[in-house]
Amino acid sequence: MTDELLLPRPPGLIRRFWLRHALLADILLAAFALLTGYLESIDVGLGLVGADWWVHGLVAFPVIGAAALILRRRRPLLTAGVVIVCSGVLTAFHDGSTLAVALIVAIYSVAVYRGTLQAWIAAAAAFGSYLGLVFVTSAGGVRPSLILVMVLLALLIGIDIGNRRRYLEALVERAAQLARERDAEGRLATAAERSRIAREMHDVVAHSLSVMVRLSDGADAVADTDPERSREAVRQIGQVGRDSLRDMRRLLGVLREDDAPETAPQPTLAELDQLIETYRATGVPVAVQQKGTPPSDPTLQVAVFRAVQESLTNALRYASQPSRVLVQLDYGATLTTVDVTDDGLYLGPSASVGSGRGLVGLRERAAVHGGSVEAGPRIDPETGGARGGWRVHMTLPHPPEDPR
Repeated sequence: MTDELLLPRPPGLIRRFWLRHALLADILLAAFALLTGYLESIDVGLGLVGADWWVHGLVAFPVIGAAALILRRRRPLLTAGVVIVCSGVLTAFHDGSTLAVALIVAIYSVAVYRGTLQAWIAAAAAFGSYLGLVFVTSAGGVRPSLILVMVLLALLIGIDIGNRRRYLEALVERAAQLARERDAEGRLATAAERSRIAREMHDVVAHSLSVMVRLSDGADAVADTDPERSREAVRQIGQVGRDSLRDMRRLLGVLREDDAPETAPQPTLAELDQLIETYRATGVPVAVQQKGTPPSDPTLQVAVFRAVQESLTNALRYASQPSRVLVQLDYGATLTTVDVTDDGLYLGPSASVGSGRGLVGLRERAAVHGGSVEAGPRIDPETGGARGGWRVHMTLPHPPEDPR
């Protein structure tokens, strides 16, 4: 046995011709069955002497039985029934004539185009009807043993070819299904990759630009009154811009096919302090509370980093006069939680100035780990109403194998 797939040999030139002209093949087969039925049904054999069956009307049954073979591919059971009935009439009224060729072809067609069970039923009906009519009418004709051999040969050959045909059809259908599944998986993978790239682009570009815009506004505001502070803001802009360009190069390197791609931007919790200092430089009053030991899983670290980054960017954009933006990181034994809240004034729903992918990206990241993200206005537990500010809460379960 080999691991290679043994494909069937493709049909040759003659088989391809008859497959393309199936109706012509059936018409020729019906003509041949009519000829043999006529020769079988006359009294004295090939001499054509005394063929008086034309006169008493039995000629219709060989014609009908042979003509039914034209439908053998589309209606094999109907064809077999018609041939068995015509053969039975000739057996009863014309000395045991059987329409042998038409009967063999009909049973063979049932086995090939319908199924094994139906073929056995058709063969039993054909032989049983012939045997019963010979017994009742004492007709001579062909010996029942010869009829049994012909029916069994047609049945077994038809079952073998029919099973092979159905097997090949199943293989072809399976191959087509696998091709469809492969294409569907490719489309899903493409969509997932596009979503990942869009999420990373949002994280790299949107957050950095928001920080750079706020720093540039601050530098411009104090350029005359506090030049040193303005220069520091400009230096911060340069640093954020360089970091963003570095991350963009690493991200776009994944899309190159000619060179080995670099690793996509994967920040760690070691960079969290630098991230927070960048937001503090823009005037966001960030306070951090950490509890426990950070997880060692790099994907969890990325998710935590991006959650803090997205939440601080939203506070930078939308928080109205916050006195504190609190980042609470709870690294539990089996669960990491991230809470980012600000106490800005609640002025009703704000018009979004982003792409809307930030929170979607956070939910996608959390879903990968079986976690969740909740975001909305802070609720006063006493009144049940909004009390000002915004809260982002993320839960990230740890994988079982995560070493602590």
